[in-house]
Amino acid sequence: MRWRSLVLAFSLLSGLWSGDRVRVSVSEWSTLNPLLITQDTDTEALDLVFDRLVTMDATGQFIPELLESWTVLKGGREVVLKLRPSLTWQDGMPIQAEDVVQTWKALRLPRVRQIADTVAGVASLDSLIAEDPLTVRIHLKRPRGTLLSDLYNFIPVPRHHYRVGPNPRLDGVNFAPVGSGPYRVVGPATTKRLVLERWSGYRGVHPGSALGFEFLDLTGSKTPILQDFLHERIHYSVISPLRYYLVKKGAIGEGLVTAASVPQASFGAYFLNCDPKRSLLGDPVLRQVLGELVPWQDQARARRFFPTRLASSFWPPESWAFDPMPRPLPQIERAAGLLDSAGWKPGPDGVRRDTRGRRLHLVIYEPEPRDPRAPANLLARQAARVGMEIEVRYIDFISLTRKAAEHDGDLWSYAWSLALDPDVDSPLFTSEGYRTKANVSAYLNPEMDRLFDEGRHTLDLEARKKIYHRIAEIIYRDKPVIPTTYSQNRVLIHRRLRGVTFNPLGQSFGFWPGRRGWTLEGS
Repeated sequence: MRWRSLVLAFSLLSGLWSGDRVRVSVSEWSTLNPLLITQDTDTEALDLVFDRLVTMDATGQFIPELLESWTVLKGGREVVLKLRPSLTWQDGMPIQAEDVVQTWKALRLPRVRQIADTVAGVASLDSLIAEDPLTVRIHLKRPRGTLLSDLYNFIPVPRHHYRVGPNPRLDGVNFAPVGSGPYRVVGPATTKRLVLERWSGYRGVHPGSALGFEFLDLTGSKTPILQDFLHERIHYSVISPLRYYLVKKGAIGEGLVTAASVPQASFGAYFLNCDPKRSLLGDPVLRQVLGELVPWQDQARARRFFPTRLASSFWPPESWAFDPMPRPLPQIERAAGLLDSAGWKPGPDGVRRDTRGRRLHLVIYEPEPRDPRAPANLLARQAARVGMEIEVRYIDFISLTRKAAEHDGDLWSYAWSLALDPDVDSPLFTSEGYRTKANVSAYLNPEMDRLFDEGRHTLDLEARKKIYHRIAEIIYRDKPVIPTTYSQNRVLIHRRLRGVTFNPLGQSFGFWPGRRGWTLEGS
């Protein structure tokens, strides 16, 4: 008994007693480096470890965080940023204007943008100058309608720690971050487990409530998820529609967990390889065929029990750029007619061939685990009905995103999350995004370059909406990406966990208070 008491006393004094941590189940993340964010799960922990220049509140309005103020001058061509005084990095060094400037320079490096071009607006700012330790002046050739979104996506890092090496993926700081937020990493961090403790030196305006967090990737775990909740191995987890339904009906988990569901600004999609040198889908007709093969009837049948929103526009209803124009539902008969008209004739094995003898064989990559109801399998079954052969290959998600960046394959099936401002998605469709490998579809269209540039520099919101509606029309027409369903964020919340809220994008992080407001009852 004495040995146990000593351990408990040490744990309490250190602030690391595991019973005080909020445990979050999340899919594997790729980095803890704000310069290299490539997926949503990367930001789930980073949002606690780092403060942004500006964040958003629960209504989606931008509010200052590291900044004390921003002042727009010269009709929008200059912006003066004032950092809050007395803020420090987690190593005790002061947060200064030069850190902001050096972060901006790092985000513009080609070797960084080839990994993470999700902050295109930040990288395209024309000039940043540190005028004094707390003042940054931004010079812009033209005013920007995306300014506050750019500042939101700008997460400064300490210049004395974040020196980008020749291969940024191998930099030691990637899993040993030195942040500015109310929580810091303790112990070794990996892509599957991460422990945070509340940092007593935090002087910012958005502190944390919980004593600590633990993030765990439980993919492949054999333990039933309700057992994990019962033994408090987790307090919060995204769940399947079926499990959500059973908890809501009171069939399982009663008194232990509550289930919540909110619309999320994301969608499941097929990303198509438009490069004619690498894929048959360089032919726009075949992309139209795939658009007619989207298995919407399977998805509609699921709606009887699990609400599913069929996608009709690239930006979902949670985005102000949503295009409400109705689209015709896919029809497999139209797919067959398009193939016939394009000269793709059935071969002896049932797979179509063109006049050059090429088999209509495509490869699609789907994230593990294997599932007969996965989107790639549903599409493959539809395609087989019209003489198109689609080979489904399962790989882990990080490998899948790298395959897509290298244009390796014909299709890639995965979800895409959107930001408050649609300009953040511009690298998916522009020639600049192709150079940085964010344009995984290798889709090149000068009109898209022009429209995204126009949207970025238009200040009137209604005028911007019209621009992005036009972009959505072109995406629907040319199909570099085929959105299938808008997402629903379904989660289980342990009975002890308090303060869970969601922002307008359907996320429980990335805003104030977000997860910084979470607490464990009785902790």
